[in-house]
Amino acid sequence: MDRKRKYLGMAAIVLVALGAGQLVQTMAGGQPPRPATPENIVKTAAGPEPAIPAAMMDPLLSAALPVAPAAASVDPAPDTLAPGTAEAATAGPATTELAALTAEVPAMPAGDTLPAVDPSVATPPFATGTAATPPCDPVLTLTAAPQAMISVVLSSPCQPGGRVVLRHAGLTVAETLDGKGILVLDLPALEAKAQVSVLLPEAITAESSVEIPGLAQIRRFAVQWMADDTFQLTALENGAAYGEPGFVSAENPVSPNGGYLMSLGNPADAMPMLAQVYTWPGDGKTRAEPVIEAAVTDLTCGREMLGRTLLSDNGRVSAKDLSLAMPDCSATGDILVLNNLVAGTTLAAAN
Repeated sequence: MDRKRKYLGMAAIVLVALGAGQLVQTMAGGQPPRPATPENIVKTAAGPEPAIPAAMMDPLLSAALPVAPAAASVDPAPDTLAPGTAEAATAGPATTELAALTAEVPAMPAGDTLPAVDPSVATPPFATGTAATPPCDPVLTLTAAPQAMISVVLSSPCQPGGRVVLRHAGLTVAETLDGKGILVLDLPALEAKAQVSVLLPEAITAESSVEIPGLAQIRRFAVQWMADDTFQLTALENGAAYGEPGFVSAENPVSPNGGYLMSLGNPADAMPMLAQVYTWPGDGKTRAEPVIEAAVTDLTCGREMLGRTLLSDNGRVSAKDLSLAMPDCSATGDILVLNNLVAGTTLAAAN
């Protein structure tokens, strides 16, 4: 407080000295001094350039009046007013006191700086969507394989374990992607220009095509079904009986005559779509009789079972709907047999 009083005393002395000097200069010029009225004080403070300060006329009156907001005429970012200067005197007692208080605040030493940011704890930048996530569009690749097969590779990394429905020339089966969203299988071609389409979850689709050579040398017969409408495909080659060489079934899928049977689809699927395809040489040396069997079980008895058959003869496909009325459940354990399914094909192949 003593320091503040000292600054105020110095400011008063400076004001009186400046007032006296200004008064002498004014009188020397022959101009009578203007009376110190409140109106003049306000106008002087509000003018573009300060005129004769009111404190020079009457220090007591200037101290009694409130400091006008003329301090707004000072620069937007003024330097601290040092006590005892002319600028501090014109700013009024309150400004002088503020300048004195500001002068007491110690400045930051020149060598001190803000602590550096540790890069190890800095927030890492967000990864871009393309770098952090794999592409989700499925990629279907088809390749011609030996024995008129289609090598299928499907990649859909955003749908691991997803259900896939494959379609080719009327043949429709459901498979399952592995844990990486990949499916690899061989599909029997029914047409020379083989087109395959896939349907994935969320109605995502993909399709591709490939030319398959060698279909003129083979014949193919397929049966397909859904859910509990279960059928079994077998074949008798060159007059073989059940269990003899030349009898082809899921348990004995390859014969010495060149015929073979493939099972397609995932039976563990919630809504299985399954098929079996039998292939035999088309050179006329192998007489083949495909046979469809339907077992009477607790799931099939007493109702109608539905399926479909497909015949590929020299790359030309014909399809037929299959409807079979099953006996009541008292016949559980029996097996119904459908033969003479491709009688014309055997003769045509023999020719």
